Amino acid sequence: MQWPGFRADGSLALPLDPLGLLPTDSPQRLRLDGQVLERKRELHMTLLGRDAGDALRTQLGEERIRALFEPLHWRPRGTGRYALVHKAKEQWNGELQAWSVIEHLQAPAFAEFRHHLAQSSGRALDCGVPHVTLYVAGDPYGIGLPDITAYQACFVREVAASELM
Repeated sequence: MQWPGFRADGSLALPLDPLGLLPTDSPQRLRLDGQVLERKRELHMTLLGRDAGDALRTQLGEERIRALFEPLHWRPRGTGRYALVHKAKEQWNGELQAWSVIEHLQAPAFAEFRHHLAQSSGRALDCGVPHVTLYVAGDPYGIGLPDITAYQACFVREVAASELM
């Protein structure tokens, strides 16, 4: 997989092909637990969120991070396991209720990459939760799940594949 480079917001994300994740007959919108969620336009697996991405790029430099990324076998695959996640995000005019449906991904390189980054930097960086956000409500960008603790705090419930049809 080609190095994706850091995004303008400081995050590092691997673009994903929607054809390999969403069935072609997936609806544009779905209703779960009283929320109407829209299919996300762009799919990616976030390797490093904004805060970790900025900190590691400052400490290690982009070339060192790229050198840790490139030798790994980046072939994330969908697992068919889905979750509904929710977060109340502070906004300029109050809380924004953000909802997402994510698919857990099988991506061994994800944990290995984060482990190498933690070793190289001396920073605490857990193995994370490899996932792709498929549907969103409230915030078109999704929720942001930079680590296991954030995932646990936002997790609402498992979603059966039949609920996505």
